[in-house]
Amino acid sequence: MHLKLVYPLLAAALVMLSLTAAADDDPEAWLESDDVTRALSVNEGPLEFLRDAPDRRVLQTHNRLTITPASLHNGWVELYQCQSNLDPVPAVEVVYRYHGMRNLRVISTRGIKHARVEQNAVQMEQVQEGGEVCIESEVQVLKPDGEGTWTLQSGPFHRRFLDGYYPLRLDYRIHWPADRLQLVSISPEMQEGFSVHVQPGELTIDTLFEGMLTIHSRWRALR
Repeated sequence: MHLKLVYPLLAAALVMLSLTAAADDDPEAWLESDDVTRALSVNEGPLEFLRDAPDRRVLQTHNRLTITPASLHNGWVELYQCQSNLDPVPAVEVVYRYHGMRNLRVISTRGIKHARVEQNAVQMEQVQEGGEVCIESEVQVLKPDGEGTWTLQSGPFHRRFLDGYYPLRLDYRIHWPADRLQLVSISPEMQEGFSVHVQPGELTIDTLFEGMLTIHSRWRALR
């Protein structure tokens, strides 16, 4: 059995490749290794923010982006990301699909016997229950809109099972030079289950959800 976690842009699409026909037909399927019957309660509908955590282990994604003064000219942003509360599997591949990515490196692991970088992927072996992997990289995701404004899109974050989704907890942060930029908009807006906190130079989002979540943020230059 081979487990594969896929990250288009800053997404969290988790994939297990199995020998079943269903998994072969749908390469973006997360199949729980210990209890297939959980599929009966999977969310097949639109994005839903959750107030309470389920009574089972939930994958957690910690995502931190740092915009530097140089980012305003070249679009490169520093990425720090951890995946924690992983399921126990013999082999895992985390694939990062960016249009621009460089200097991918593993910073730390917990409950993982071996981890190595191969191009834009992290290969792991013997992942224990609750395992964690953290990486650093640089990604070209900051886009100028003209007239002194920039946008950054993250996602879609999701944990997919066949045609539905399991809960995912996301701790999402963006840091930027407060003397150069001002955050002007964030989408989705703050709501129950989607906590947003903004202070000069920092955006923090904490959310537990099912479905596909894309976060849009926009800044303007301080004159």
